[in-house]
Amino acid sequence: MVLAASDWRDAHAYTWLMPGDRRCFAWEWLRRTSAYRQAWIERDSPHRFGLIRLADPDHDALLARPIWNTTVDHAVLHAEISLVDQDDCCDFARFVDLTTTLPAPCGGAHILLSDGLRSIRIDVQGGDPMGAPVSLNWHISGVAHIGVQVAALGQFITLARQGRFSRNLHPPERRARRWIAMLRVADALASGASTREIVSGLFGVDTSHPRWRTDCASWRLRAQRLTASARAYLAMGPAGWLNGEIR
Repeated sequence: MVLAASDWRDAHAYTWLMPGDRRCFAWEWLRRTSAYRQAWIERDSPHRFGLIRLADPDHDALLARPIWNTTVDHAVLHAEISLVDQDDCCDFARFVDLTTTLPAPCGGAHILLSDGLRSIRIDVQGGDPMGAPVSLNWHISGVAHIGVQVAALGQFITLARQGRFSRNLHPPERRARRWIAMLRVADALASGASTREIVSGLFGVDTSHPRWRTDCASWRLRAQRLTASARAYLAMGPAGWLNGEIR
């Protein structure tokens, strides 16, 4: 059984997701799955879901602030605390309202800078980046994921300089409206809604008359397609969202 996270008939209950990035949508889909909710109850390993730590599935992306690991999130930045250039430091305390941090097993920290909708992930080695301003050496290597990491570094530079996320560097996802429609359908299915109820509740189409299947055939087909997509997305893992495979 999946989670009916919102009143699926209320479109306004989902509008906050419009500026959400792929990390935001990855969480919204994951928290609706029965496998994840069971893992939360049993305190199962977070790694099978690509997380550093399990987050409460009853919390939406604004509250949960999940921290994805590098096996599924290729845009994670890697930095090492430097003792050389102490004049050019980053003070993470400036972003206290945005910062979620977890200790890394070998020292350092997993850092998430996020308002719940837009986010930047950094893994820092070589000490505690939260105790005082630190100078950072950045490590970007390889070819396969260099594009998303360079983009993430640009996002962090702007955040560090301006103290806020850049709308230009964190644009809304092009298909956000469709993804939200599918989330609504997923929640409708979780609440036991029929195709007839989805057509009426999602599109505002009158299905009260006996010939609704014929008269509303195009709307019914659209609802069926969204239903198939929603079920497929619920079966997918977070990696597809985080790495741009899901369109």
